[in-house]
Amino acid sequence: MSRPGYIFLTCPDAELLHGRITEILDSNNASDFEKKVYWADDELPSTFWDDLTLQTLFGSSKAIILRRAHTLKVATWKTLDKALSALSGSSFLFLCLEGAWTKKSAPVPAVLKKQKCWQYAEKQNWIWESAGLDEKSITGFVNQWSARNSIIMENSVKQALTKALPKDARAAKLELDKLELAAGPEKKLLMDHLDMIAFSEDMNFFEFMSAMSQGGDTIEIWRRVLTNHMEKDSMIFMLTASLTREARTLWMMLHGEESSVGLPPFVKKQKKVLAQRLGPARIAKIFDIVLEAEIGIKTGSRRPEQALELLVAALTSLFAVSPSNRRR
Repeated sequence: MSRPGYIFLTCPDAELLHGRITEILDSNNASDFEKKVYWADDELPSTFWDDLTLQTLFGSSKAIILRRAHTLKVATWKTLDKALSALSGSSFLFLCLEGAWTKKSAPVPAVLKKQKCWQYAEKQNWIWESAGLDEKSITGFVNQWSARNSIIMENSVKQALTKALPKDARAAKLELDKLELAAGPEKKLLMDHLDMIAFSEDMNFFEFMSAMSQGGDTIEIWRRVLTNHMEKDSMIFMLTASLTREARTLWMMLHGEESSVGLPPFVKKQKKVLAQRLGPARIAKIFDIVLEAEIGIKTGSRRPEQALELLVAALTSLFAVSPSNRRR
């Protein structure tokens, strides 16, 4: 059976998208295809359209990955629909629809459903859907990991593991990499090994940072800090390291160094808005807050949980939207 010319992948989790694209390429004997990644947030360059329709000089094949395709404008979908009718035989296009799932069905743009390329993909079953990791799907995620790495564990350990892992595939994968090492040459995972997991379901670090930087619900942020059952010292140093990276990124975005920031276009836009809202003085203050927390712990003047609570209090005030901005 010949491979598809294109495939729609509807999933909000970038790591799961990456894994599925790799599986599809492998199953179609296309793992050696040259990978070309484009972002739909920016205007698509002429090279994108050339990659779709033109045969390469030496006959090599390309796997073209269009990230965040759900953000394409109506006119671009119509142009793309026509281009796919003339898709080069050497091109394999992956269209990633990465919008958040607010219902049980996949969030497919209305304009896309009207295009012939989508209607044909439905008939050919050239569509893959995943809502991301949740309490049900993470069990399958863990099963695949344990089978792939020959990890053995008792059912009680597996149940505890699926509850402890973050529901972000990238973050979960990093935790599983640590557990694989901990399992040792016997490849047996024990309940004690789960203590290595940095963040439990009580507090997802990535959600925490997002809520903090975007001026989220202060009560919810504090609830997560005070009810978090993981190691406070592990969290405080992960948080300070992340804050330092975040402050550097915001400083660069504020001072015209966007090209040096290795982030997707849509993330850069979010960071730039935040950087402009904070301004140089408050961005610089983040470094002071981090330094104060780390010195307090290392000198013994503060316990990790004290430093964590003071740091969150300082950040809550720092990231808060000012009254002048609320009136705009």
